Amino acid sequence: MKITIAFGCLLTAASLAAQDSRQAARQEETRACIQCHGLRLIHSQRLSTAAWGKEVDKMIGWGAEVKNRQLLLDYLAAEYPDTKPLPDDPKSADGRKR
Repeated sequence: MKITIAFGCLLTAASLAAQDSRQAARQEETRACIQCHGLRLIHSQRLSTAAWGKEVDKMIGWGAEVKNRQLLLDYLAAEYPDTKPLPDDPKSADGRKR
């Protein structure tokens, strides 16, 4: 019984840590990226980890202030991998809703 409770506490702590890390990554994404473009541009991309790394490095080269490159890269690669389907665009090419 004690082992089950301890294991449950460990799982809860791990889940909270993962949520904190994801929140920190989202904040890094917002802080570093929206200075130049909207998040919709990022969220519509589907890239491999290597390609996300090149994109992040390119943006840093263009002046993006990324405080934690690895955190941002891990988040982008997990949330927007090249294996995930593209989202439906709620607007047409001219910006009007479909």
